[in-house]
Amino acid sequence: MDLPVQLQSDEEVIQIIRRHPASLWGRLALIALVLVVALFIWGNFGGSGAFSSLLDIALVLVVIGGLLMGFMVWYRYHNDLWVITSQRLIDVTRSTPFSQQITTASLRNVQDINIRVKGVFNTMLNFGDVICQTASAAGNTFALIGVANPQQVLDAIDDARAKAKRNA
Repeated sequence: MDLPVQLQSDEEVIQIIRRHPASLWGRLALIALVLVVALFIWGNFGGSGAFSSLLDIALVLVVIGGLLMGFMVWYRYHNDLWVITSQRLIDVTRSTPFSQQITTASLRNVQDINIRVKGVFNTMLNFGDVICQTASAAGNTFALIGVANPQQVLDAIDDARAKAKRNA
C-alpha cells in the first residue's frame, strides 16, 4: 500500500488501521432507508397534476442526494486511515477527492492513551475510539475514531511508544 507520507529511512510501519466496517454499513443502511421511504411515498402518493410533478422532482433530488451521500460515505471510509510506525502516529483523512489532511505525532510525545467505547452496538461489535494525548504546548489529542478492537490498538501504540522511547 502506498502511504501518503514519506517514511524516514529507519522508520517501519507497524500497523495500518481503518474504521470498523459497522461505521460504513450503518451509514449506508440509513441512506438506503431514506431512499426506500422516498420511493414508498412516491409510489403511494404519486398521481397526476402539479403535486405529482413536485413529488417527482423531490424524489429525483432525494435519490441523487442519497446516491451522492452514499458515495461520499464510502469514499471517506476507504480513505480514512491511521498508521502506527516505529516513530510516529499518522492520521490520513480524505473527506473528498479534493481534500486531504495528514496529521502526525511523534510516539515519544504521546503521554496518555485512553479508550472510549460507548453504547450497546460499540460494545457488542468491539469498536470505539483511542485517544492519545500528546506533549505539546496546545495539549493536542490524536484521536483514532471508530476503530475495531480498541484495546489491541492501544496495546500496539503503547508497545511502539515504549520502543521509540528506548531507542531515543
